[in-house]
Amino acid sequence: MLTGRAPLHALALVLAGGVVACGTRPSTGVAPGVLLVVVDGLRADHLSAYGYDRETTPVLRELAREGLHFEQVFASAPLLIPAHVALLTGCEPDVARRFLAPEFEGANERRWAIPPRAPRLAVEYLTAGYATAAFLDHELLSEAYGIGLGFQHFEFLDPATAEHWEGPQSTRVVDHFLKWLGTVPPSRPWFAYVHLNQLERFWSEPGVGSDGFFQPRPELAHIPPVANTDSVFFAVPRSRWRSGVRTLGQYEAAYDDEIRRVDAEIGRLCATLRRQGRFATTSLAVLGAFGLQFGEAGMILASGRYSMADLAVPWILHPRAGLRTERDAPPGQSVPGLVSTLDVAPTLLALEGLLVPRPMSGLSQAAAVRAPGAPAAERAFVFASCGLQEGCAVIGARHALEYFAPHGTSDAQLRRSWTGEWSEPPLQPSLFFYDRIRFPHPPLDGDELTREPELATYRAAVVEWLRAMKEKRLSMQGHASDEEADQSALPRREDGLVGASR
Repeated sequence: MLTGRAPLHALALVLAGGVVACGTRPSTGVAPGVLLVVVDGLRADHLSAYGYDRETTPVLRELAREGLHFEQVFASAPLLIPAHVALLTGCEPDVARRFLAPEFEGANERRWAIPPRAPRLAVEYLTAGYATAAFLDHELLSEAYGIGLGFQHFEFLDPATAEHWEGPQSTRVVDHFLKWLGTVPPSRPWFAYVHLNQLERFWSEPGVGSDGFFQPRPELAHIPPVANTDSVFFAVPRSRWRSGVRTLGQYEAAYDDEIRRVDAEIGRLCATLRRQGRFATTSLAVLGAFGLQFGEAGMILASGRYSMADLAVPWILHPRAGLRTERDAPPGQSVPGLVSTLDVAPTLLALEGLLVPRPMSGLSQAAAVRAPGAPAAERAFVFASCGLQEGCAVIGARHALEYFAPHGTSDAQLRRSWTGEWSEPPLQPSLFFYDRIRFPHPPLDGDELTREPELATYRAAVVEWLRAMKEKRLSMQGHASDEEADQSALPRREDGLVGASR
């Protein structure tokens, strides 16, 4: 167990003196709490709360019925570290990228470090007098990347150190959070970040998914190939192979089973908060960090590209009592409009009456939460970056543009699974433009989908966004000039967008 205090903000906490931050305190006398539950690998279209034909999330459906859910939410990145960087900072994950020489670049991950100038959600709560804690379910979300700043209690729960009586890892994470919450005085506001990685990890755990709550779909009866490595396209990663001969439908049913178990764990958490008298004073947000593919865009039981399966995630928000302007709010409020996971941090801060730091790129959705029936904050596009392949995505009201370089990855095994070649040929960037409403998962060879007249608008938007993000990253990392341009892939990305097509 790792615990620690953020030294740069200890003085601010002392000055705050434990005073309750701005915002309306519920009449119960119990200080408000903010709980952000983030689930890796959770895609929106597999939640019954979002209309899925299987009853995978009865608890989340009830939370959405009592509160609200955002209809179109897209992750800022389809991979673990950058996805959580975006959630914890409210900034594009690109600001935390460090471009190193190839010999220093990791084979399976980019080098990451949240720069000191970047805002942090936990720091804003800490300096406002909130008790803060994080409970992480993956070793990569460590303090080494700057993620721990602002959390008084920062804990990674290593599955290897779990005792048998602690139950599944998701149960263990929730129990540690509840134990910490018991140490927070009722008079003090609090913020907690609870991370669940179970949907990414359960494939290799013995006996998991054996109950068979959901049955495989007959139309998914084909058997996907199994790779000899985890760095692979078009096959099941070796560590996620569940032994034997299994169909894609069996894998999907196991995934849906595990979503229901995670949903039940969230239900247990809510029940405990109710027994403690803290549920009504807690704003609970449940979010998918990124999705999971079942072959829709070249990956099976994995994520890392810019497809809707990778990026379309749920965001369900159950605001605490007193935050909404209408007492008789319509049940099951559904908020239309484009939303980014970058919006989570500014929204949660604004709901508590705290100022949103200017460097945060997300848009506060607090107005839509406070006024039932209001749409999401208006934006033309949502952007995503920092995937397995060099590139990005721009998502509009109807269309999506995916820009990627199949060869643009330093992982030789992964590159070979896509191209069939060991050597690294010159980058060959491609554009993939399609109507995401009609074709949410179009075929990879859908050339005709790039002929839409709106393509030029999307192309111009993403070029401008890439340039702006490069400037912001250099500014936050303290670069006065463009000295690292030769190491950054950004100029190549812009060049590819000018003439590439598919």
